[in-house]
Amino acid sequence: MTRMGRDFSYTAQRDAVSPVSADVIFASSRFPNYKNRANNNLEDAKLVSMKEEFRNETAQLLDQQNRLSVRDLASKFEKGLAAATKLSDETKLQDVASLEKHVLLENLREALESLRGRAVGKNKDDVEEAIAMASCFFVESLAFQLTQRESELVQEKAEVKKLASFLKQASEDAKKLVDEERAFARTEIEKARAAVQRVEEALQEQERLSRANGKQDVEELMKEVQEARRIKMLHQPSKVMDMDHELQVLRMQLAEKSKSSLKLQKELAMSRRGEKNAPDFFELDGTESLGSYLEIHPCFDKAPELLECSIQWYRLTCEDGQKCLISGIGLHQFLTL
Repeated sequence: MTRMGRDFSYTAQRDAVSPVSADVIFASSRFPNYKNRANNNLEDAKLVSMKEEFRNETAQLLDQQNRLSVRDLASKFEKGLAAATKLSDETKLQDVASLEKHVLLENLREALESLRGRAVGKNKDDVEEAIAMASCFFVESLAFQLTQRESELVQEKAEVKKLASFLKQASEDAKKLVDEERAFARTEIEKARAAVQRVEEALQEQERLSRANGKQDVEELMKEVQEARRIKMLHQPSKVMDMDHELQVLRMQLAEKSKSSLKLQKELAMSRRGEKNAPDFFELDGTESLGSYLEIHPCFDKAPELLECSIQWYRLTCEDGQKCLISGIGLHQFLTL
């Protein structure tokens, strides 16, 4: 941008301002896709170049603001206006001095006329001649000085008018320049803000995408964990069920073997006592094993009542068939321990 210069004491010329390019050209019309890398670094280097460009434009705007100061323009304009006012005051003083010279000339003429009136006799002609010569000399001298002074005053007035017009033009140029620079600075600031907003939107979009990808990865990981748990539960319960089934089969076999063993023991005991053909009025119901519940039931309707009978429980050993008395229990039910 050009600056106007004047060839007098005040000048409106300033250093040339290197403006920021109004047409900012970006490397791409759209923002690239960003991907996270190690240490949260971005894969695409275009964002770095945009940041550098934005930083350079901001520095240029600050430099332009420092170089272009409205206060400096106003200060120089005030100095020029003060100089013009001083010249105008000097012109007025010179006008007053010229008026005083006219007054002195009139006073001199009046003094010479009074001197002429006082002269008498022979000296009157000499006095008049001397007065005439002096008057002519003073008049010519004063006329020459007045003419010279008037020409100087005319020239100074012309210079003052020229200076005033220059100051007025400089003021208008300064105001116009300030308005242009303000508009230009506002435009650059708006462009910088738009660029910053685009960068922020791109960063927010990248952050949102990274969060979405992270959330998606977490969801996929949770699904994999759930699938692994489901597969594990599918395999492990089958083993447990098989083991439970085998335990149940073993328990049933053990119970059957225990019953057959007890039955054989009873038959063996009866054969030893020679009471094989004697009828049994009562029988034991339940598994004769540890933790089982035994109960006495009548075998015939003609069997005596259990309440009328005395009951005594014995523990029969398997090795030698000896009976061990169980004292303190006289009920028809017994819990083996």
